[in-house]
Amino acid sequence: MEDNKKSNNKLIVIVLAVLLVGVLAYTVYNNSEHKKLTNAIEEEKLEIEQNLDSMIVKYEDAIAQNTSMSNELALERDRIIALRDSVKSLKSANYRLIRRYRRQISKLEETNRRLFFMNDSLTTVNQLLSVNLDSANVKISEQLAKNDTLSLKNMELSEKVALGALLRISASKMMAMRERNNGKLVATTKARNTDAFRVNFTIAKNEISEQGERKAYIQIVDPRGTTLAKKDEFTLPDETIVSYSDETTVNYLNDAVDVISLIEVDRKYMQKGTYTLNVYLENRLVGTTKITLK
Repeated sequence: MEDNKKSNNKLIVIVLAVLLVGVLAYTVYNNSEHKKLTNAIEEEKLEIEQNLDSMIVKYEDAIAQNTSMSNELALERDRIIALRDSVKSLKSANYRLIRRYRRQISKLEETNRRLFFMNDSLTTVNQLLSVNLDSANVKISEQLAKNDTLSLKNMELSEKVALGALLRISASKMMAMRERNNGKLVATTKARNTDAFRVNFTIAKNEISEQGERKAYIQIVDPRGTTLAKKDEFTLPDETIVSYSDETTVNYLNDAVDVISLIEVDRKYMQKGTYTLNVYLENRLVGTTKITLK
């Protein structure tokens, strides 16, 4: 009887020992599986954070392209930043939340593809527009340069035409004259016998000059620098005031015109020396001739 009781006690101890070993093994196994699961969830959490960080970088690059979608991209980037911060703030591995975040990331990736496609299209269009604008600017610059060249040539041509249209004279002559008793004038070389100066010159032919009346001013200057038989004064383009001995109006029709003037003087004021004839057309000095009287 006593032996049976001892035998039963041993059996119970063995069973309990086996059960304890089983419980310990099960506990160790559960802990190991839990750790594996926790590690897997942490790895997935880290992967989600990295994916979100990568998305944020792409959004920053897209925003920097400064297209018309920059504001929309900035809003979407801020949403991703908020989601990433939420994932980082998880204190313990929560598989349910991780799965929910994973689903949100899948939706974000689809949104990303749409937004980036639209932004890339806009960027391509902007680049094409920029290329076209640069090409247009080059053409405009070339055309402006051509216009400047043409303007300069036109200005030079206008100046040449203006110069070519100016009237000129040829064969200007001055002769001292004395009056005979019968009133006839004859040439003289002596100052004391001079009663008048006979002046003649020819306005040259000019087909491009404007037709119409022209003022011709004749000035005779004696050896003292005094204008003889002074009539009046006129002003040159440089504002120099010139006195003249005679004036005449010529109806110019582009053909050569002969002009003759007789300027009477008082012989008692005449002196020996050089006398200068100056002819002015359109208030410009166009000819000078000198004679010397004894």
